[in-house]
Amino acid sequence: MDEEPWHVRRLRELEAAAPARRKKVEPFVKVPLWWAKQMTAATKTKKALVGIVLLHTAWKAGRQTFPLPNGRLAKLGVSRWAKNRALRDLERAGLIVVERPEHKTPIVTMVVL
Repeated sequence: MDEEPWHVRRLRELEAAAPARRKKVEPFVKVPLWWAKQMTAATKTKKALVGIVLLHTAWKAGRQTFPLPNGRLAKLGVSRWAKNRALRDLERAGLIVVERPEHKTPIVTMVVL
């Protein structure tokens, strides 16, 4: 009797049919924008709110490159000057690339590592 027991065959069948294991992904957190707004106001870090808005906008747009008008951040209490300082800091850190057409809304590209 060279035949394997039924339970061994069934176990092999199940292992072969099992879905591939997922790769581990980086930790992720969902943050409501109202909470981020209050957090940045409490800590006086408006530039951090710009980074959060960039992540949200990229997700919402479904792409890594998008325009970032002043009005979107003004609704959250971020001035155009704070936005520009934050964009420069994030660009220096290598997190984003910014195209700055003259007298137009900057175009932001998120750098994916």
